[in-house]
Amino acid sequence: MSILNNDFLALTLDNQEALAPFEFAFPSGTGFVEDTGILRLEPKQSSRISLVLSVGVHGNETGPIELVNQLVAAILDGRILLNIRLLVLIGNPVAANLAKRFCDVNLNRLFNGAWKKFEGFEALRAQRLEQAVSDFYAESSYKAESVKLHYDLHTAIRGSMHEKFVVYPYVENSVYNKEQLAFLAACGINAVLLSHQPTTTFSYYSYLVHRAHAFTVELGTVYRFGENDLSRFADLKASLILLLEKGAFAESSLAYLQVFRVVDSLVKDDDSYELSIDNEVKNFTQFEQGYPLAHSKKSDYYIKQTGDAIVFPNTNLPVGQRAGLMVRPIALDDLQLT
Repeated sequence: MSILNNDFLALTLDNQEALAPFEFAFPSGTGFVEDTGILRLEPKQSSRISLVLSVGVHGNETGPIELVNQLVAAILDGRILLNIRLLVLIGNPVAANLAKRFCDVNLNRLFNGAWKKFEGFEALRAQRLEQAVSDFYAESSYKAESVKLHYDLHTAIRGSMHEKFVVYPYVENSVYNKEQLAFLAACGINAVLLSHQPTTTFSYYSYLVHRAHAFTVELGTVYRFGENDLSRFADLKASLILLLEKGAFAESSLAYLQVFRVVDSLVKDDDSYELSIDNEVKNFTQFEQGYPLAHSKKSDYYIKQTGDAIVFPNTNLPVGQRAGLMVRPIALDDLQLT
């Protein structure tokens, strides 16, 4: 059995809830469809690099799905000769078929075992994706020297002052990897947001449990299937091809990156909670000190320092959940790099 027309996306969307495993050969290795949306590609020679590319954790974020599907097709038909281990995950095919962000609950809030508190497709899917990543890293023949990577590719609900940015998962010792930052800069990333606390996101799971270099990568704005301008991902695509074929990291100067740290988390504390910005305000929009940004019957939030910016503003969620992050730019020289 093989993947018809080398179109892994079509196979996944046509079998959105389950798919019987099968194995097949491609020019530079062996492929294993382990479940719907779970594809493991092993090169003919062993490699110390194990790369997870996850897309569609939110079903309507179609650009990265189409990009990675193109890369998979190029590997399967021999235009890209694979020299590292690769696991491709299409996170939420049910939501993708519905052109929705999620069905019952936000899948990217269900990792690190948070799925145990919920029911429905997303909860089961988070458990299955965790298992797929664990199995993949465990099967590497390079134990001590293995390089574990996970790039979780997304697009955002709204526009951004920095079109492409990454969330660097919370690191206990606040020491960040210079090689990975240089690679992300080469991918066309404009900004890095340093996460301030443990979370239940997919990328943080891979870091926390497997000590992978893992990032949530935001690549622009949500569009429907077929409406994405994939040329906007040209730098990312070229950098990934170099990694897939040569096991080498493209590099650009870290001077291209603007780094932000989180200064506050905005929490919806009442049904009356609202932000004093409109729906068109972009991620990383900056404010003047004293600006009244949020209000409810229980609280008010004023901007603490001129230049503080908002990321991921959203009040269309239950009381108790995060309505946005307040972030502040910091100098690259202030980071500990290794």
